[in-house]
Amino acid sequence: MSKLIAAVGATLTLGLVAQVHAAEQLNVVSWSGYFTPQILEKFEKETGIKVTVDSYDSNETLLAKLKQGGTGYDVAIPSHQFIPILVKEKLLERFDPVSQPYYANLVDNLKKPTWDPEGAYSVPFIWGTTSVVLDTAKYSGPMDSYSVLFTPPKELQGKINMLDSSSDVIDTASLYLGIPLCSEDPKQMQQVLTLLKNQKPFVKTYSSKAGSIRENLASGEVDMSMFWGGSSMRAREMKPSLKYLYPKEGVTAWVDNLVIPAGAKHPDSAKKFIAFLSKPENSAMTQNFLKHQSPIKGVEPFLDAGLKDAPELHIPEGTKVVFSQTCGEGAIRLADRVWTNLMR
Repeated sequence: MSKLIAAVGATLTLGLVAQVHAAEQLNVVSWSGYFTPQILEKFEKETGIKVTVDSYDSNETLLAKLKQGGTGYDVAIPSHQFIPILVKEKLLERFDPVSQPYYANLVDNLKKPTWDPEGAYSVPFIWGTTSVVLDTAKYSGPMDSYSVLFTPPKELQGKINMLDSSSDVIDTASLYLGIPLCSEDPKQMQQVLTLLKNQKPFVKTYSSKAGSIRENLASGEVDMSMFWGGSSMRAREMKPSLKYLYPKEGVTAWVDNLVIPAGAKHPDSAKKFIAFLSKPENSAMTQNFLKHQSPIKGVEPFLDAGLKDAPELHIPEGTKVVFSQTCGEGAIRLADRVWTNLMR
């Protein structure tokens, strides 16, 4: 009998040990290349929690992953306009970050934003703009309009990358055409489709993989791409002739946010990770790596010198900045049709 009790006791002990080990992990799904190994190592050293990272290259891909059950993710990083969609679909845990001390340290215009007005589901992680980067060694003509992207000069034809994201591409095309974002007017969306179809023969690739885009720009595989400000800065560090544009039609702005998917197996570890990433010195590590803008106050003393005057991070005065929006069902249907037609 005592042997049986001992055996049961040993089994329970092993079970508890296994549970402790199981708890000491965190599964993150993120835009590709968003985490430097150093920041993950620092978090593991401070908490004992090991982080594994999976990636996606568009918000649409993330939405599909989470709809399919999330494959065990504890933290995800969707762009702001997808937060209301994820909430509506019941794909996020409510964890009320607004009640945490770090939330008070967010820059003022990102506290309780329109996409999460109660501060219930998300914490801004990084933000920036989307525009165009091009190689001034290959083209030196006018660069003040998206016409360089949509009706490209001969020097750039066939050497263009467009983001592989219907929302990013359609938003930029809408800005150029002077059409409201999330239009539900079929005639306006036909204009967008016509513009994109006419451009398509000059497009070499449709990709949102930041690392590949940077390498292709640096090697001359492509000479112009839709791109994000911070990513463009990283590309310029590889090839100084690259220039990030602020077209007269404006630029779109985005905020990528830390969220906890519904059914996360390690929600407490997820909350620790979000709080850790929201400390000024850790947010600065992220900004130093990604080059995008930090949403946290007090990062300046920890930033690399090159970030302080980088044109990709300092929007010129007078530039129209438009935050991407959460589209209604009618607009989403039309955008899906445009994208399906374009990708045929």
